[in-house]
Amino acid sequence: MMKLSRNRWVLLALIGIGLYQYTFAEQSVEVAGYEVHYSVVRSTFLQPEVAARHDIVRAKNRAVITISALHDDSIPPPTRITGIVVNLLSQQIPLEFKLVEEGAARYYLASFLFTSEEPLTFKVQLHLDDGPHEFSFKQPVYDQ
Repeated sequence: MMKLSRNRWVLLALIGIGLYQYTFAEQSVEVAGYEVHYSVVRSTFLQPEVAARHDIVRAKNRAVITISALHDDSIPPPTRITGIVVNLLSQQIPLEFKLVEEGAARYYLASFLFTSEEPLTFKVQLHLDDGPHEFSFKQPVYDQ
C-alpha cells in the first residue's frame, strides 16, 4: 500500500516537472505598437517534417525561438528581426532569424545551441521604419 502511494507521488512530481518547462511556452510583450509573441522550445519538440521544412536541426542540445509581431494594418511589419542569446558565462550566441510566411501568418524562427537548465537571456531587436526596438527576457531550456 505504501509503495503504491509513493509511486503516485513520484508520477505526479514527474508530470509537474514535465509541465514546468511548458509554462514558459509562449509569452508576449508590447514593443513599439506591436504585440510581440515569443516562444522557446527544444528542437526535438518539432516534428521531423516541420524541422526539415525550415532547415532546423533536431538535437538534444538545440532549441528554437519563434517570434511573431502582431499589429494593426496601419503599422508596417518589421523589416527584419535580429538577436542574441547570452549564457551564464556571458557568451553571446547570435540568433539568425528566418522569416516564415504561411498564408496570413508571418513569424520568425532561429535555432541555437544550449546547455540544459542554464538560464539564458534573450535580447531581440525588431527593425522597424523608425529604427530598432529591443526587448529581452530570461528563460531556461531543458533537454529532457
